[in-house]
Amino acid sequence: MTHEFINPAASRSGLGRCLNRFGVGNLKKLVAEQQVESESVKPSVKKTFKDYEPGFIHIDSKYLPKMPDEKQHRYLVVLNM
Repeated sequence: MTHEFINPAASRSGLGRCLNRFGVGNLKKLVAEQQVESESVKPSVKKTFKDYEPGFIHIDSKYLPKMPDEKQHRYLVVLNM
């Protein structure tokens, strides 16, 4: 799989050396570090949308990435009534 996404000429040992050099060669160590960090971080308060009186419309718009076969960017629009 690394040959398909990273570099077709990369060897398995070369990739392992590169990951070790940047400190991400040991998956078990990374998972343990992330668990410790997530336990020390306080859970964030979930925010909800503001309640409006009937008659108001909440509009969310997202700018979608341009795909290689498209000439223009696209948008996603979500309406909450």
